[in-house]
This record gives sequence, structure tokens and C-alpha cells, in this order.
Amino acid sequence: MVRGKQVLGRMLVAACAMAITGGITGCSLLTPPLSDAQDATARQAIDDSLLVRSGTLTVALDTRNAPQVMTGTEGDLQGYAVDLACALASRLGLDVSFVSATSPESPLADGEADLYIGASSDDDAASITIMDGYLENATAVFGAAGDAALTASALADATFAVQGGSATEEVVYSVASPSNVRTCNNVNECFDALAAGEVDYVACDATAGAYLARAQSEVSFCGTLSNVDSYGIAFMSRATELANEVMSAFAQMENDGTIDALRQAWYGDLPADLEGQLIEGVDPAAAADQGLTFASDADDAAAADDASADDAAATDGTQADADASSTSGSISTGTL
Repeated sequence: MVRGKQVLGRMLVAACAMAITGGITGCSLLTPPLSDAQDATARQAIDDSLLVRSGTLTVALDTRNAPQVMTGTEGDLQGYAVDLACALASRLGLDVSFVSATSPESPLADGEADLYIGASSDDDAASITIMDGYLENATAVFGAAGDAALTASALADATFAVQGGSATEEVVYSVASPSNVRTCNNVNECFDALAAGEVDYVACDATAGAYLARAQSEVSFCGTLSNVDSYGIAFMSRATELANEVMSAFAQMENDGTIDALRQAWYGDLPADLEGQLIEGVDPAAAADQGLTFASDADDAAAADDASADDAAATDGTQADADASSTSGSISTGTL
């Protein structure tokens, strides 16, 4: 369990804005010390009887799921989901602590956490309620800035870099010839090949690609190749009062721009709504029809650079190194 620092809601948007304009990623790392913020802390909005730990919002999440969650050099957790949890806790007048879990049911049912950030439709269960999707993901294409209006026919003769053995590789073969696909050890290598002009496009998870593309002004999101997966916040079904309070805070942050600021800090200009971003002429079911079988992305996920906020915006700084496929995988983190 990792205990997070309290974050001031009114300062979070400003911190994220600084991150966006200054090229810094981790909003949570720009948080002032708790001693400086003590007097301005929001009044606790949730009764302790509803919480696993008094005065604390305990959040379970998948710590392997970069760039949504990454472990920094000091063992601290960073990422969009982490900053979202900190912002929610701050809005509710609570401290925040984290529990590592790959799915919501066990940590919630066992009383280890109040909620789980990152739940998918696969996590649906009678005992679990999954609230509003806070993030969408899909297999996506990244290329030269200005290539936004792509079609499937234009991609037929294009060259791609993709993480070898990933679920994304299977998707790419539905639009490109195998001879035009270059397999790499990780997504960093894919973007290196794109920067060197060795391929036309990179195919990877939308969130992983957007995270890396922030550091390369000449690279942009071009569209998706697969159906969209939505990730939400899960609670025990009986915890209706807790869920209502947390989701009310989430709605407030959507309305005041906090959520948009967090998204932009981690994913740049990636559209929040990936529905409607499917590249014209692409059939999301085509890859499945081919009967191709690949290992999950997690099997060969390579290490990533340390998730350091002050290095992340540099071209050779923090980068997510594996394709966290929207269907099966995640990005592991560490030092190359």
C-alpha cells in the first residue's frame, strides 16, 4: 500500500496547466507540501463509517497498467489514474492511499479498498457496480502531424512499426501486408523507427501512443483501428452512498476543467471521446476473422524509462515501453 499526499483541488488545475505548458507530466509531483496546504484543506465530505480507513480514500488500481499507472524511481506511483485518485480525494477532503490489484472484485470484497479505478466490462459482476467511464482506449495509429484524414486504402501500402507478439500486431495485419509491418521489442522502439523515417506509422494503444507523442511535436494521433474500450470506477454494489459522493466529486471536476487538465497533461491532444475516430474503411472485426493468434502484450512487455515528471516531456525522457493493448495487455515499468 502506498500512501499519497493530500492534493488541493483548487491548485490541481493550475499545476496541470503548468505541466502542459512546461512539458511536465506528473501533476501529483507538483503538489505543495501538506504543511503548506493544511489550512485550505476541504472539509471531509464522506463519513468515516463508509471508508476502509478513517479520513482516507483507499484506491485499488493495476500498477502494471502504464501510462495510466507507473512506478517512479522512488517507488511512488504516477500516472493519469493516480492523479485522478488524488484529485478525487482532495475534492472530498480526504487523504489518499493505493492498493495494487489487477481487478476490482477481490480488493473491494475483502475490504482492502473503497473503490477501483480502471474497471472494464470484463470486470462486471453482481457484487460490483462500475460507474461512468473516465477513460477510453483503442488500438490507434500515430504518424506525421497532418495525417489525420487517413483511410484504410491509404494504409494498405503504408509501413508500420508495432510491438512484436502484441494483440495490436494482430489488428495491424487486418489493414497492412505482413511485409509492410516491422516488429519492435516495445513501443519506444516503434516511435524511434517513426522518428528515423523507417516506417510511416506506429500502431499501439491510444493512451500509450499519446503519452509518447507529447514529446514529439511532429507526431500526432491519426485514428483508431479497433472498437473502443471504456474504463470506469468500480464500487461494491451495496456502497451506494460512497459511490454517489465520489461520482458527484468526479462530475464537479468534469465541469470545472480538472479532468480535461489531467487528461491533457498525460495524453496531450488525444480525443477524450474515441468513438467516431475509427479510420474510414477499417473493419474492427477483420483481425478476428483472420484467426491470427498472438501472445498478450503483457507477455513481452518491456521495461519503460523511469516515470520522472521533470524528464517526461524531453524526447529521450520518460516513455511507456510496451503496448498496453486494449484487449489484453499492460505496460510494465522500470529502467531500461
